[in-house]
Order: sequence, then structure tokens, then C-alpha cells
Amino acid sequence: MFRTLLEGLADYAACDDAARTDLLNDRMHACFAACGLGRLAVSGDSVVVNIRGTLREDSTATPAGVTLGASSFSIHVPALVVAGDGYDELRTILAAYDLHGDGAHVWIIPDGFMASLSPVEDIWEAEGGGYFSHESMCVLNTSARPTRCTLEVFFEDASRAPFTHAFEVAAHQSSHYRLDKLRADDGSPLIPKDCPVSYKITSFDTPVVVQGSRILTSGRGSEFGSFGTAMAWTPV
Repeated sequence: MFRTLLEGLADYAACDDAARTDLLNDRMHACFAACGLGRLAVSGDSVVVNIRGTLREDSTATPAGVTLGASSFSIHVPALVVAGDGYDELRTILAAYDLHGDGAHVWIIPDGFMASLSPVEDIWEAEGGGYFSHESMCVLNTSARPTRCTLEVFFEDASRAPFTHAFEVAAHQSSHYRLDKLRADDGSPLIPKDCPVSYKITSFDTPVVVQGSRILTSGRGSEFGSFGTAMAWTPV
């Protein structure tokens, strides 16, 4: 990564700082995003890079020419020594931060619907057999911090009021939720069957990634089934 950055600085040496900043951000965007980095700014012989994370209190020594900040690091280019492609130096820097993780804070699944089981399917499910019609939601937290989340459910039926269900996802954890298994305090299903709904998932402390899935089945032991899955949509 640092090798690519140094090559870019050399390529744009004839440009002023503002132009070099724009050109390098365009050149490094995909690489930076994959590494948890944001934008950079060039000022003379120095480059400041935003990092999507928070400096750890126990941060260790950094490569020569690099100074760590709370949510950024600065590079004094003449003092930077790079071996190979520079990813070893980058890994040393990233290890000093608790990264905020991948994804976004708000996700939407507009199309939700769970079909009722037939009377005989209810019996089979109670007996522990089969894998019957339901919807599920996967929430992935790749950050080093746990996060508080809410699931908001909105109804097509105007007579039904939206409701919110709170949950948490631990750091570096993937959590899966069978939406047909969510229960109110009185034991009744939180999300009714045969009722078109939409879902909004909000993560308050870290970005997350959300995926929704639906399975429709029929037949004893759910011999016949169809499965669909889709990434949720995020406005960010």
C-alpha cells in the first residue's frame, strides 16, 4: 500500500498539494476502503490519512516516519522506509487502532412476509422435524466493539402500529435471528404471519452488515422448498 502511495506522490510531483490530494484519493480509494482507511490530505512532504478507528491506549511502536493520531496518522515522506509493497508497515499501524468495522449504521429490508404453516406442518414442526417457512436476518459486526441495535418492523396494514425490538451484537461476531421465533413478553409472535412487513435495522455503536433471507417450504419434513436471500439496502 505504501509503495503505491509513494509511486503516486512521484507521479504527481509537478502538481500542487490540492491536486495531489485529489489525484491520490482517486488512485487509493479502493485500497484504502479495503483497509479501513478514509481520505488523505497532502501538505508538502507530509501526508495525513484518516482511519476508521480509534487509537488504542496500548498502541505499540510505529514505522519510521509515521505519527499516530486519535483517528488519523501522518506520514513524513522523506523519513518513511518501505520494504516491499508496504503492507507490513500498514499492518503495524492498523494494529494500533480499534477499527470501526465494515458496513453502515442503517439498513432497510423493504419486502418481508412469512406464510402461515398448514395445520399438519404445525404438528410436524412441534415434533422437531423439517425446516419450515420463515424469514431470518443476519447481522455481522466486524469491529472490535460490541454494538446496540434495533429492529423496527413496519406494516402494510395501516391498523397495525410499528414496533421496535432491541438486541446486541458482540465484537467480531455474526448473529442470526429467526424472525418467526421472536416473541413478545406474553409469548406471542412479535411478527405475525401472512402480513406484509418491512424491516429497518439500526446499529448505534459501530457499522454492521445486514442480510435478509426467506424460505418457503411444503411437504412432510419440508421436502419441497424455495429459498431467497438478499443484501439489505443502506442509504449511506
